[in-house]
Amino acid sequence: MTRIATYGANQLYLSRITALNERINKLTTQVVTEKKSPNYTGIAEDSNRLINFENEKSRSEAFIKNNDSIQTTIGLANVSLTAVQTTMQTFRDRLDSFRTNKNRTQEDIESIQNLAFQSMIDMQSYLSSTADGKYLFSGGLVSQEPVQLPAATRSGFTDIYDGFSVTYPTTRSAHMLDTVTKTATTGNLTFNAAAGTITAANAGTLSDFPVGSRITASGASASNNQTYTVVANTGTQIKVSRLTTEGPSAATISYYNAGDETHVQTLNANLTFTPGTDTIQVSSTTGFSVGQVFSVAGTTSNDGSYKIQSITPGPPNDSITVESVKVGATETVAATLTAESWYKGDNISIGQRIDQDRTVSVGVFASDPAFEKAFRAMGMIAQGQYGTAGGLENNLDRVEDALYLIRDAMLHPAGNQAPFGTEEASDLESVLSQLGTTQSLINTKTEKHKSYIGFLDDRIIAMENVDKNEAITLLLDDQRALEAGYQTLSKVREMSLINFMK
Repeated sequence: MTRIATYGANQLYLSRITALNERINKLTTQVVTEKKSPNYTGIAEDSNRLINFENEKSRSEAFIKNNDSIQTTIGLANVSLTAVQTTMQTFRDRLDSFRTNKNRTQEDIESIQNLAFQSMIDMQSYLSSTADGKYLFSGGLVSQEPVQLPAATRSGFTDIYDGFSVTYPTTRSAHMLDTVTKTATTGNLTFNAAAGTITAANAGTLSDFPVGSRITASGASASNNQTYTVVANTGTQIKVSRLTTEGPSAATISYYNAGDETHVQTLNANLTFTPGTDTIQVSSTTGFSVGQVFSVAGTTSNDGSYKIQSITPGPPNDSITVESVKVGATETVAATLTAESWYKGDNISIGQRIDQDRTVSVGVFASDPAFEKAFRAMGMIAQGQYGTAGGLENNLDRVEDALYLIRDAMLHPAGNQAPFGTEEASDLESVLSQLGTTQSLINTKTEKHKSYIGFLDDRIIAMENVDKNEAITLLLDDQRALEAGYQTLSKVREMSLINFMK
């Protein structure tokens, strides 16, 4: 043996060099990844807190993603409501102009009625908006279109609501009614042609039908299976005839001569009204013919406009039968009465969690009084064909009533004289304000989550990231130490006693 280094010394040198290599590999990984360790084992002391922080960050990121989705939904709802607002404003302004026009022509009347119906169609479209395949304004029934008007054209609408026999509802309770009777509850229904009434066998079982609601009878004879407007209701008996037994009563008849719609003609006479048959007995001759429209004033219960279906002229008396939907036959039968609302959604809010402690929803239904009052105002104007007893020109009081409703729909209260009783307080301004408040809340929560994520990122970085400058310095030191170690090992291995003895 001539070498000075021993086996033990060589092994010690190699173990030290191997340790340096391992440190260099670790430091190289840290410099490249900027992480203290590729797994949690390398940071065992902080691993539990780090996992908790990462979970908190993931939860906040999920909230932000969900909030962005809700903001998109609310943004689409805002677009729809802005369009609804424009529609309502246009209708209100045009109706106000129509009200102040004292020289209305047939064209003016039909124009405002067409606008009213088109506004209803537009609102139906806007309130049937969707986001991600879900209807925005139908409550919990997100797959159900919320607004379904009874007709797609104005002619179809006036076929249903002629403005006389069947009138558009004037109250919210009648407008929103959606129910069907059951024979097990009501018992048989008695249709009385002479009185123009429908009576339930069981007392109080028809109380769900408010005055003004539109009902459809089925299960009776063909002449009774019709659509009616509830004129009066005791809870047990519904009156569907427009006429009330009265007379003879002194009254004034107003009418226009054919071809002259400028000069109103009047006739004073005693009138006798018979419901069921819907006849008016006039104490003098009128000279009227079939199709004539006239108005009655001065009676106790029968003021209004009528159109002649048939007439038996005097002298001495004219007997006039007016156009109307009549109870066709007297019978007692197991029939049902149905009232169907235009609103097909429900009133269930679907909550969306925007934070640990807060849940919000779009929370706007197409049945909201703001929209319901607007639909009601438009429907009141759109009903009835020109030249009929239910036409707008013969029922101009509808203009003031509808104007109040559309104003109240936009900003409640519209005034002190509500034509159909106290209206619900909601209006379009409050609906838009509610959405704006929800948007602001979501923005606040989202910013909170972003700030929290920033804080967590700082803590996570502090726990799992290395100081890159420090790691590079250590890497260079170890690199130099490794190079020196290899050089030293090489020199030691070259040393021997032979070289020493030379």
